[in-house]
Amino acid sequence: MIKYNNDVYKLEYPTTQVIYGNDALDWLKNVRGKIAVVTTRSLLKSNILSQILNIINADVIEGPRQHTPEEDLQKLRDELKNYNVVIGLGGGSVIDSIKLVFSGYFIAIPTTFSGAEHTSFGGFTSDGIKKVNMGKGADVIILDPRATLETPKWLLLASGVRAIDHAVEALYSRFSTPFTDALAIEGYKKLIRCLANIDVIENRLECQIGVWLSSITMRYVKMGISHVFGYVFGPRFNIPHGVTSCISLPSAIKLNYDVAKDKLKEIEFNSEPLYDFVEEFLRKIGTRKRLSEFAKLDEALKYAKTFYEMVNDSGNPLRIDLNTAIKFIEEVY
Repeated sequence: MIKYNNDVYKLEYPTTQVIYGNDALDWLKNVRGKIAVVTTRSLLKSNILSQILNIINADVIEGPRQHTPEEDLQKLRDELKNYNVVIGLGGGSVIDSIKLVFSGYFIAIPTTFSGAEHTSFGGFTSDGIKKVNMGKGADVIILDPRATLETPKWLLLASGVRAIDHAVEALYSRFSTPFTDALAIEGYKKLIRCLANIDVIENRLECQIGVWLSSITMRYVKMGISHVFGYVFGPRFNIPHGVTSCISLPSAIKLNYDVAKDKLKEIEFNSEPLYDFVEEFLRKIGTRKRLSEFAKLDEALKYAKTFYEMVNDSGNPLRIDLNTAIKFIEEVY
């Protein structure tokens, strides 16, 4: 989104087709070409992969590891050279990697709630830090709740918290607009409702739609300190992608609350501050985590300078200094 002045914006909306519903996978029967399915090791023998291969003829390729190490990208690029259609079946690591290395027809079938399928950029790990490059977004996204049924519940919930993180940090981003505010508010409300009971398959579809709304904001605004925490500490200490938000989001909201409370009241219930509500909500669904579960404090503090510099280059509404960065790391620890 381009902002010309305080009152005039230009919005370029993506052309990706989104196929969603309880039988959305059936759309694959329309696909023709030399097809590869890129998926995670954990799904190589899954029922969902078998269902897809019963619909189409395709080769299966094991995708990159968690956090998409840079060396895995080159391997995948070489493996996809002879295909004109690629289906990504998995979470953010699989989908991001395809965006970065493949320029043909790309179909994304997410098995988590990370939201990577809704952006054109992809994250990868280089020198222990998550970096982001522009790639080619998906031509088609298939949101079918059946694709989530073999994802471990803890991972599905944690990735859902990541999607909540997208909504919250889009809402208070210093680059936010009325368009992204509307997406963030409605996406947040759907996610809060559905994540409380994802054992019901209809709720999983509701979550997929909430992820869609909250995550498409990332096309237009920069995220803030909670996302930066994930970029710095996730790859360094091998913290799963969504789990970083389970560590950092309540403290991120609290840090930014005074400057962002007028925006955040749009998603608050009653008079409870959002950071208190999110803290309790994460505990209720069993996803609240601490950095101490993954790293020693002295090791984490080594990256405080990198952390605060990246925060101040992000969409965080509040600029911080090194001392604030250290206190934040100590608080989430």
